[in-house]
Amino acid sequence: MSDIGSIFSTWDIIAMILVACAPGLVLGGIFGAWQSPGHRLRGAAIYGAAGFGLAFAFWWLYLTVIK
Repeated sequence: MSDIGSIFSTWDIIAMILVACAPGLVLGGIFGAWQSPGHRLRGAAIYGAAGFGLAFAFWWLYLTVIK
């Protein structure tokens, strides 16, 4: 049984999620800016959000299913 709910507050868990998914956001933003030279900001935002989502999905899958 996990005690994660009693150890960390909601804001702590949100901060941990943001820190864990930040590499996906950064790498997705870099890749998006590189892939769309005419619209670098839009590409970086879209790919950054996609990278964040993929990183979040990976961590969720790892922590709930694999581990």
